[in-house]
Amino acid sequence: TLVGSPPNLITARLLSGAGANFGFMEWLVLGLPMALLLGVVVYASVTDVRTKLIPNALTFPAMLGGLVLWTIAGLATGKGLGLPGAMEGTLSASFLGLMAGLVPFVLLVFVGGLGMGDAKLMGAVGALSGQWEVVLGTTIYALVVAAAMGLVTMVRTGRVKLTAYRLLGVALSGGKTVKPDELPDSPTVPFAVAIAAGAAVAGAELMVGLWPPNPLIWP
Repeated sequence: TLVGSPPNLITARLLSGAGANFGFMEWLVLGLPMALLLGVVVYASVTDVRTKLIPNALTFPAMLGGLVLWTIAGLATGKGLGLPGAMEGTLSASFLGLMAGLVPFVLLVFVGGLGMGDAKLMGAVGALSGQWEVVLGTTIYALVVAAAMGLVTMVRTGRVKLTAYRLLGVALSGGKTVKPDELPDSPTVPFAVAIAAGAAVAGAELMVGLWPPNPLIWP
């Protein structure tokens, strides 16, 4: 929210009453990247639903923007680029988040079931949040949401038995994976929607100090 707006003031008062140190600098350093992160994942969700694609014009600038923002934040708060053991709110933390989101999901792309756009979007989540813990939380929640979406899709399209037969076939074939694009009749789940939901929950946890308690806010 805008600094000084009623929702902003109410939230700041609640956080202050809970013992959080959340002034203008904290909003600038943490609130701005999180607001941009939510904007990115929501836009990615819309494009994924409409076109089944997540454009590079969104993910690459988001990853680069996250690195730049946390570089500025680290310099503004006197932390520099970040050192081992003191990376919070710096370029180093953003880069670690980028790698934590990008690398595992790129591996999943080659295994099958996800697109490269999903992997780059997770890299953007890590770069913008500046927290590898947010990437972990986003991943866990996204997988849960995606599983629920997949189950609902199978029930709605009457493909529960067909999916069970295919899973049995995979098991009997020694674990050979089948990519969704190899099954043109199979409905797909827009994973960007799951990532957006996961990022929203993980980001909220970060902001209110549930998990992990961010030292920038919670002394």
